[in-house]
Amino acid sequence: MIRLKVCMLLFLLFPVCAYAINDAGSRASFTRTGWVGTRYIAMGKAAEVVVNDVFAIYWNPAGLLDIKGKQPLTPEEIKQKAKQGKIDSISEKDLLTFSQDESSFNVLQIGASGGMVAAERYAGFGGFAYKFSGNALGMGLYSIKSPDIDTYDINGNKTGVTSYSANVGMFSYATYIGDAAVGFTIKALYETISNVSYAGTGLDIGVITEVIPFLKVGFVIQDIGTGLYPTKEYEYIMKKYDFGSPSIKISSAIVSRANNFTIAFSGIKKIEQDDYEYNIGFELLVYKSMSVYLGLNDSLFTTGCTIGLGDCTIGYAFSYDSVDLGYNNFISVMLVL
Repeated sequence: MIRLKVCMLLFLLFPVCAYAINDAGSRASFTRTGWVGTRYIAMGKAAEVVVNDVFAIYWNPAGLLDIKGKQPLTPEEIKQKAKQGKIDSISEKDLLTFSQDESSFNVLQIGASGGMVAAERYAGFGGFAYKFSGNALGMGLYSIKSPDIDTYDINGNKTGVTSYSANVGMFSYATYIGDAAVGFTIKALYETISNVSYAGTGLDIGVITEVIPFLKVGFVIQDIGTGLYPTKEYEYIMKKYDFGSPSIKISSAIVSRANNFTIAFSGIKKIEQDDYEYNIGFELLVYKSMSVYLGLNDSLFTTGCTIGLGDCTIGYAFSYDSVDLGYNNFISVMLVL
């Protein structure tokens, strides 16, 4: 009942927020691009319910409650090291983990991802997340840049070169309401188009809950009240808060009992658009520290992999771009402290 009440609260909250910005267009749409975390790009951006690391700050803040610390040794590995006389390599946490719930440990993750998007665009994210006593906090910065954009007059003649950049600073908090993980992300926006700058704010709300042991569902309202306001007086630009439109994201995932295979689905409705976006992603654990991914981001192919090297995880993702069908290439690094 508590899970149901949480989901109903979000469904009731959304129409109020959407009504306030009806017919507002898609201002500040750079918050939606989703070039964050190679695992989630490679899974077709079907990320809202499977995200379980620092990149949850962007995708679904409720996922911060599922971040993992340093992976302990398995009972078999402990036994093998003991037989070899390598007692010093067995930590206290390795022994405690089997008698104590991992959620009782504090976990700190630092992560960054970035790369080149087709049509000479660049995107990057950096942040950290901290989980403690059934709660989690996160801070991150998402940036998009197009440094060289050709400009033309009405006759099609090139007139020069301009630039574009956009930044989203994010602060996230997540906690449990009953068995449901609930998270909030407050966002600060800053956009520069040529020599004109805008600033604004926004809010994301997300929920993740486990319906049955192998099935999870998630719900996100992205960009509630998001908009931009000119930072100073500009000629021909009206000085008003220009609202964007929110997005509704519903996601589900089926996870194998051995946690070595995951299939995730997500459906996205951008309020100002008539069409829906559908994403699907697959994750296969091929070795303890290596996973491969495949996905479809609204029918466009994605793929990638991640490799764990001690406390560090390195990833790569490839996808086709929705603007010009060019190639997008991204890398990511995540460190557990």
